[in-house]
Amino acid sequence: MRDETRTVVSKNASEGQPSPRRQPARMLLLFALCIVGLAFHTQTSYAQTSLADLKGSWVLSFTGTTGCGQVAERAVFTLSSEGKATDVTLYTHGQCEDLTQTGLTFEILSLSSTGGGMANLSCGEGCGWALDIQVASGNNLFSVVDVNPENPNNYLAGIAVKKQ
Repeated sequence: MRDETRTVVSKNASEGQPSPRRQPARMLLLFALCIVGLAFHTQTSYAQTSLADLKGSWVLSFTGTTGCGQVAERAVFTLSSEGKATDVTLYTHGQCEDLTQTGLTFEILSLSSTGGGMANLSCGEGCGWALDIQVASGNNLFSVVDVNPENPNNYLAGIAVKKQ
């Protein structure tokens, strides 16, 4: 067996390579495609899904663009049987700053029997995200995406996993 060393030749934007500014957009697109793939891979549950089924401790990891630029975030919370959490801790790593906030809220505003719905996650004074959600079969995973046109400059997507 022999080691081979490859020489990487860097090309600039004028030679057809994307500029470095486009890399975050590519990463966001790749992440979104992963979310879509996971959604198609996960079987849709036709059993009744209720807010009480989601009661428990959750970790929501998401990324995207906010009014503060590119971010990677993690929210840790415990949902009540009414779909509300008032104990959210939000960890943010982003272009504006790295931040840990406590005492935020997460609330499932609506939930259909097949697991689709809307939720709201606060992110501080006068800050919040309107999220479309889809609960996977087994009620231990749900996807989130902010596609609300009334919430400009926020393009977020992620997955919540129920803690064991």
